[in-house]
Amino acid sequence: MRTKIARPLAALVLAAATVAAVHSPAAADTTTTLSFSAHQDDDLLFMNPDIASDVEAGYNVWVTYLTAGEIPCASHNPCGIDYADHRVQGEHAAYAETAGVPNSWTYEEMWFGGHPVAVDHLDGTNVHLVFTYIHAAAGPEDNCGDLYRMLHDDSYVAEPIDDRPAYTKDSFVDMLRSIIDYVQPDYLRTQSTLGHREKRADGVADNVDHVAGAILAADADVDGAGNTWIRRDEYQGYVITDYPDNVGGYWRDRKQQIWNAYKPFDYQISPWSWDNVMGKQYRPEGRIFWPGIPWVPPGDFNGC
Repeated sequence: MRTKIARPLAALVLAAATVAAVHSPAAADTTTTLSFSAHQDDDLLFMNPDIASDVEAGYNVWVTYLTAGEIPCASHNPCGIDYADHRVQGEHAAYAETAGVPNSWTYEEMWFGGHPVAVDHLDGTNVHLVFTYIHAAAGPEDNCGDLYRMLHDDSYVAEPIDDRPAYTKDSFVDMLRSIIDYVQPDYLRTQSTLGHREKRADGVADNVDHVAGAILAADADVDGAGNTWIRRDEYQGYVITDYPDNVGGYWRDRKQQIWNAYKPFDYQISPWSWDNVMGKQYRPEGRIFWPGIPWVPPGDFNGC
């Protein structure tokens, strides 16, 4: 389970000292992947079975959650940090299932771009989960969220709900770039930067956090000339519910098993929620950004 936010100094020192001994360091030639997920479940729904395949192959797997994934307390219970932490526990269970190991994690506070960030390491594996705790969009109180506000207002100050230091757009992108630089992935995954255009038959577009988070992560993955730094693959979101199944056999079953491990911790979903995407994963070939390809964010993502 994720350690509480406030920890005695002695406990922090002990945790930092034991991290290297508890989780398995990846070999120098091991493939490393870094996935950016807006909420605690988007990786399981829209980037699986690819991430699960990485884990089973023994890759060095990092997943960064760009929001807290919380919901407002005015209209929900549980809510806020309590609900966010339940979802963290769901991700713990899901990745323990993925790796086939006990659900035992070691917490570490790591610094990226001058910001302290919560990181959990799955003991005995190369799986690492990074939590930013940025305020998520959730109606009816807030349909925009802090990712969207940072993206559209350089001066906006986003305060993580775990009481760590605040971000502006520039410092948040710098923090993400620092994660990329530290992890040194062979390739990145994000959600779709065009999700606002990708609408289901009922007219529903992708979640605003999915799109804003993908754009901010893409902004972090550029060199000094504005070109893609490390290969980045985009994965489609809500729209795939309209698409035919393209995942079957072993990997469909594994995706379902992993999702089932998460479900009991998320009180906002039913026992059958999202089962309709267990046979789906869509990563369009046209949305793979190879190193050197110019990155230009969409100019029409202007509403939430």
